[in-house]
Amino acid sequence: MYPRQVAEGLDQVILDIDPAEPQPWLLVRAVQVLREGGIVVMPTDTVYGLTCGITHHDAIRRIYRLKDMDPKKPLSILVSDMTMVGRYARGVSTPAYRLLKRVLPGPYTFIFPASPEVPKIMLRKRRTIGIRMPDNPIALALIAEMGEPLLSSSIRDPGQAFVNDPEEIESSLGNQVEMVIGGGVLLPVPSTVVDMSEDPPVLLRAGKGDVEALELF
Repeated sequence: MYPRQVAEGLDQVILDIDPAEPQPWLLVRAVQVLREGGIVVMPTDTVYGLTCGITHHDAIRRIYRLKDMDPKKPLSILVSDMTMVGRYARGVSTPAYRLLKRVLPGPYTFIFPASPEVPKIMLRKRRTIGIRMPDNPIALALIAEMGEPLLSSSIRDPGQAFVNDPEEIESSLGNQVEMVIGGGVLLPVPSTVVDMSEDPPVLLRAGKGDVEALELF
């Protein structure tokens, strides 16, 4: 079944990548698109997301336009390891670090004060950043190959339902993105969101991640 390539020669490429053992040569192709400022649709452990490199401001603006989102609404970043967490988040205490080590990779979004490494275009009044380390081999391998976090936003249809079939995503987005990575049809459940910038931490959304596993609430 893998790999499959469709739309050869067009601006957009759709690639199926093995969701269990991602092929390195296909990951390199996706990274090339991201490094050139493109938008790549990618599976995570929760939903498919529009992603781009966090240093590509034009791509970030394009994602906001594609989503018809308020520019003041913050977006999360995807990281592949704890080193990236420490680089882009401030105020990660020892207990918080141990918590993240215990539950990540996993379907959680943790909000921390943003470090100076986070581009200003991604920051809003509170200057915080949502951090995800998805438990998905494609996502983790792609971010690691990229060498820096990816900005990410979920894909929804006009009725605000998540779209998690890559074929449907390719059909609906057309040539508005440069690449769609097919990693299978996902069960659309959003991440659990916890604001770690507050003391005590605040549960903002109960999602796929087990709240009890956090042992905070």
